[in-house]
Amino acid sequence: MYRRIAAVLFPVTALALIGTAVWGYQENQEKNSLMIKAENQYQRAFHDLNFHMDQLQDELGKALALNTRKQMSTCMTNVWRLTYASQNDLGQLPLSMMPFDKTQSFLSKIGDFTYRVGVRDLNKEPLTDREYNTLRSLYEKSNTIQRDLSKVQTQVLNNNLRWMDTELAMASEDKATNNTIINGFKNVDKLSEGYREVDWGPSVNNLESEQRKKADALKGEPVTAREVKDKIADVLDLQNTNGIHVVRNAKGDTATYSVRVEKKNGTEVNADVSRKGGYILWLNYDRNVKDRKLSMEQAQGEAVNYLDRLGFPEMETIKYDDVGNIASFTFVRKQDDVLIYPETVVVKVALDNGEIFGYQGDDYVFNHKEKRNMKPKLSRAEAKKSVSPRLKLEESQLAVIFGDRGKEVLCHEFTGRLGKSKYRVFINADNGDEEFVEKVKEQDTNEI
Repeated sequence: MYRRIAAVLFPVTALALIGTAVWGYQENQEKNSLMIKAENQYQRAFHDLNFHMDQLQDELGKALALNTRKQMSTCMTNVWRLTYASQNDLGQLPLSMMPFDKTQSFLSKIGDFTYRVGVRDLNKEPLTDREYNTLRSLYEKSNTIQRDLSKVQTQVLNNNLRWMDTELAMASEDKATNNTIINGFKNVDKLSEGYREVDWGPSVNNLESEQRKKADALKGEPVTAREVKDKIADVLDLQNTNGIHVVRNAKGDTATYSVRVEKKNGTEVNADVSRKGGYILWLNYDRNVKDRKLSMEQAQGEAVNYLDRLGFPEMETIKYDDVGNIASFTFVRKQDDVLIYPETVVVKVALDNGEIFGYQGDDYVFNHKEKRNMKPKLSRAEAKKSVSPRLKLEESQLAVIFGDRGKEVLCHEFTGRLGKSKYRVFINADNGDEEFVEKVKEQDTNEI
């Protein structure tokens, strides 16, 4: 009887053991496959980081040698794009357990500084001596960062160092761990700590302070990477989420996801999406636009349709530019016939096929409010007394702007001419103070 039972159980047990061994082997193979895939992704992000930082260094050096304002604008835009690309590379590396916020903050500030220089009209507002000195300082200091990153890259290549080992070393929380990659990145971040003496100018410093406050006030629930993929696919009118890569960024003033979309033509779309609420902060598509087939009216229609897809309320075009077969439209929110200038959105459209080429919506996201005090204490006639009598007025309306102290101010906006030039004058709707005066480019006031 026992022999009969043994005869039955032995093959069953043998089969179970073989099955377990096969299952264990397959599990181990899958685990190894995932580890190899992760290692490859880390290596690619690291070498991309070195490549982008090297390009950034070249562009900053080029900016110091340029003498034409048109080339300077292009150069500053390239630097801005490369800082975001570098931040995206950093977000794909396993650095969350290692303090690296100083370098990320430094890159963010370079992006803010160069973006604000690149988008303004350098023919009317050329680079100041202060800004030139800032560029020279950025070139020198970014050179030091790039040199140290290159040292780490050389050691990684020469010694076949693995990022998976680095991740395990950081997870072990062993302070005595001696890891070449960890030590190299700590040195880079320590160098970034000394860059506080860079004169960023008041606009970048104030922007950082204000955005930190507004980032905390964002509304909405945290979104997942899956939801971000679906949102980007919907905004870009894609059939599926294939080719959309989402990376959760490391700690910062605003918790975000960085998105990279691989297009069929070999180009990429990059974007940043807030984790809280899932708001698209910016989006950029980089390709050559050789032909011009659309009129500005048609391009504006594409920009308006894009904002409709994103769910924006009523917006009004206040400015447009046309550079290199790319149209750029600046919109502000219009609420109860009041223009809300803090809630600004910029949309760029390619004039060859109407494709959305770029989007900057962080000002709208961080400054958006459902309710504001929109009742002026002064009438239009009373506010008009504060406007220079030499200005020949043409039109007026209510508007909300940022005052000198960074607080929102309700104003009467008057548009008028002084000789051949056109100006906007903003008069405080509560006390009659002259808050702001700006010269208007004639192009901005033309009906599209």
